[in-house]
Amino acid sequence: MQKSNSKKVDPTSRWCLGLTGFFTLAVALAVGILVGKYALCSDDKQGQGDPGVKGPQDGATHDNLDIMMEAINPQNIEKILRNLSLVPHLAGQDRNQQLGDILHSYWTDIGLDEVKSVKFDVLLSYPSASHPNQVFLLDKANTVVAESPTVEKVLTPGGNSTEVVPPFLAYSKAGSVQGNVVYVNYGRVEDYEVLDSMRINVTGSIVIVRYGKIYRGDKVMIAEKHGAIGVILYSDPWDYRPAHVKEVYPKTWWLPPTGAQRGSVYEGDEDPLTPGYPATEFAYRIPVEDADPALPGIPAHVVGYGFAEQILREMDGRMAPIDWRAGLNLTYRLGPYFSTPGMSVRLNVTTSNVRRQITDVIGVIRGEVEPDRYILIGNHRDAWVFGAMDPSSGTAIMMEMSRALMHRIKTGNWRPKRTIIFCSWDAEEYALIGSSEFVQKYVKNLLNRAVAYLNVDIAVEGNYTLDVMGTPLLFQTAVEAAKRVRVPDKDTPLYDQWRVRSEMVDLKKDGLGIPSFPNPGSGSDYTNFLQLSGVPILDFRYIYNKKRWRIGSYPLYHSEYETFYAVKNFVDPEFKYHRAVGQVWMAAAYILSETCVLPFNVSFYAWTLRNLQEQLVYDYGNMLQQHLPDYARNLTLAVEHFSQSAAEFMTRRQHVDQSDPLSVRRINDQMLQLERAFLDPNGIPGRSYFRHIMFAPSSVNSYAGSSFPGLTDLLFEMDKSKDPAKQWERVKQHFSVILFTIQSAASTLKDPIHFL
Repeated sequence: MQKSNSKKVDPTSRWCLGLTGFFTLAVALAVGILVGKYALCSDDKQGQGDPGVKGPQDGATHDNLDIMMEAINPQNIEKILRNLSLVPHLAGQDRNQQLGDILHSYWTDIGLDEVKSVKFDVLLSYPSASHPNQVFLLDKANTVVAESPTVEKVLTPGGNSTEVVPPFLAYSKAGSVQGNVVYVNYGRVEDYEVLDSMRINVTGSIVIVRYGKIYRGDKVMIAEKHGAIGVILYSDPWDYRPAHVKEVYPKTWWLPPTGAQRGSVYEGDEDPLTPGYPATEFAYRIPVEDADPALPGIPAHVVGYGFAEQILREMDGRMAPIDWRAGLNLTYRLGPYFSTPGMSVRLNVTTSNVRRQITDVIGVIRGEVEPDRYILIGNHRDAWVFGAMDPSSGTAIMMEMSRALMHRIKTGNWRPKRTIIFCSWDAEEYALIGSSEFVQKYVKNLLNRAVAYLNVDIAVEGNYTLDVMGTPLLFQTAVEAAKRVRVPDKDTPLYDQWRVRSEMVDLKKDGLGIPSFPNPGSGSDYTNFLQLSGVPILDFRYIYNKKRWRIGSYPLYHSEYETFYAVKNFVDPEFKYHRAVGQVWMAAAYILSETCVLPFNVSFYAWTLRNLQEQLVYDYGNMLQQHLPDYARNLTLAVEHFSQSAAEFMTRRQHVDQSDPLSVRRINDQMLQLERAFLDPNGIPGRSYFRHIMFAPSSVNSYAGSSFPGLTDLLFEMDKSKDPAKQWERVKQHFSVILFTIQSAASTLKDPIHFL
């Protein structure tokens, strides 16, 4: 039947149209109200006219932060820390799992929106309980003259727990080796170069190395590369108890002769058996001998300086260089022989690697406006022994901070705009395993949604000044947070103390008027947030006076003597500095959660790139000029292009319409993209697991950051290369990657419609 062209009027159409219009208007009004309440910025004018980004501007939000910071109670922190450090809690053992359960219950009880335990099955390492690792000094008849203690002497009440693991170095190769001994100072590459110049070869010898300057795993790796058959590590008094100091623990915080620094000597930052992927129940596990980086191939053990002195006193050979003569009352000699003919050292290591389950505990406070944008707050839970400073000082603060935050949510009609996620990591001490496996498991989510990761490992290792490390985007956040906190017992901003006592200097050592803000290397749980997911990071702690005490670390580090007693009596008796760290941590999280336009100052990133360029020229300029004559011009052009793009972006950022949620979201997404833009899927040369082209640890010191790390690695190894021409081709290739990466990052700052 053919349809009629005549229009038939529906008598109800006008009523329907009116009703539809009414509902449309009502929905629009409701959406408008919701947008007005939840999506628009309350911090109007935030960041405008000042490339140094400000925090939230309205008084109400200031009140929320002030109330939460004031609520952080030092007595609560003290009580929590005492309980956390009562007994040892090594990763993979029962007590550490119990602490994870306690934390899970705590976050559930205080009302976090969601609490989860995330488990992984990973490779850990332990000494034999029945046959502990030992070092023996032998005479020519192989009779034992002296032997290292298998336990540290108990010096304080509560220090005799049966759960104290004997001194050991995790992932050391098991075995027994015997031979001559060579003293190699700190065991750095440059120390072996000094020995080479003196025609002293360590091949076939055991080396004795003092702690300090570089990561212990690098000391073992470098010794192995030079042909050593074993490594003995010890903490020399020069680095852990100054010469004029007479009293040691338990009367002061200085390391006693029996103190031994446990730790991992694996070079990797993840479970060795599941490289690149999370160690879940479905994971494919490679043979341990195929791990990359490889596990140590020689035995290594740690002793106290009391026993190390017995070996060093018997050594003969040339006197050590002046700057190698450390803090023991003896003549430091290089070896490899002993003053009594026929003496030798035997190193017995019984450490074995086993698979164990570890648990990350994750607590979530859901954001009210942007629940899909995450501020992650993290600290690890496992310790080598009692761990009162590393890491339980940070754990205690995180627990109290979460309580104060939740109390404000319950009583103050307030909820953060963005989601805040608390993270208690397991097995950090072994190879950053808990956080690394978590990042690997959730990397897709983090790449798209994580705003920042805020780390506290050792919260308080002194009471001199704040110390902050991080990526350039978060420098201003750290500054604003430190300005909001007062120095304990003083009416001055913590920022002022930080700036004066830890001022950043240029290559000429001239002060720059801002606080020191080192580029991140490795050594704590921020590593893979930055390296795998490109999340900006901050790491906070309060430190001792490093200008006065030029020591390797705080003296009791990773020993049995790192106890609650030491914290209470020598470091922070009233827990005021713990509270200050918690307040800075809270303020940084709050600023990142509440500020409508993210407080990322991309101009500071440009400033940092220029500093990296200056450092590269200072270190390797002459070498590069000879082989890459255009390197300076090309790098300058790339950095200037980035700087111009950053300046133009900051102008657009300052004029973004904060009443338009889509405009705000768009500008924020651009800033989130920036740190990710410095990741290269191929990683840096020879170390593909480090993907950030600008910031990665030095190849010879995993603790320290390096300027253009892939490039400096290649240049550092140039004089040892068997084929310098081929090595220079690698340099040229990677240099082109650096130029591309900087230009690519600059493009992310362009107007999204006109990025070409």
